[in-house]
Amino acid sequence: MNAKSLELGMICQSKRGVGIVRWIDGPERAVYLSPVDEPHKNFAVSFDDLLDEPQIHQRGDIYY
Repeated sequence: MNAKSLELGMICQSKRGVGIVRWIDGPERAVYLSPVDEPHKNFAVSFDDLLDEPQIHQRGDIYY
């Protein structure tokens, strides 16, 4: 996944699981995600550990 396309509040897939982007640390090349079902917990994920899953980012109902 391209780090420039990250936005706060978007849902991302990573090797550690799915989470909502809470903050982005550019100098450390890390993204802090919170699990969808546990919004008060956070975990750090390297930019390299993010997986590109196009269907997870859709804003509307689009079917393939």
